[in-house]
Amino acid sequence: MNPYDGIDYRYTSSDTDKGKATRLIQNILGFAPEINGLDYSLNFYSGGSGVDDRVAIRCNVTPSDWSLVIAKLNLKPPSEVLQSPDWGEDLAELVSNCAAPSDISADCCNFVNANKKVFQDTVSFDNALCFSVESNVNTWCVVWVVGEHLNYLSFDQG
Repeated sequence: MNPYDGIDYRYTSSDTDKGKATRLIQNILGFAPEINGLDYSLNFYSGGSGVDDRVAIRCNVTPSDWSLVIAKLNLKPPSEVLQSPDWGEDLAELVSNCAAPSDISADCCNFVNANKKVFQDTVSFDNALCFSVESNVNTWCVVWVVGEHLNYLSFDQG
């Protein structure tokens, strides 16, 4: 998303100019969220030491928006991911620190709640929670919905 220039790009919801950040968020999510209720922390770095991107978003969501996000980010629920021979073990290592977790749902909730930003909603078993395909310890994306709010959290380091 950003040039390989060694500059740390940071955008937060408290910034006066929200234009660039809202365009980035629309590109990430696949829809343009309402400005009211939009909270975010976007950090992008590409340089000599590689990539270090950390993104957190919370916004209002409709069922049709949620469908767009699922398709755009290729999201899957953890129970489905564990069935994948190519990806299940990577997700288990990410959220459970082991290849064969005893309770993936609890581990996913604990992982999200430990990594989320203060402005994001706490996730529980009752909420829709999905990871992007091929999430692993170096690159992951998790999205969850609490009430009428979508929460997006991603990490990419390499």
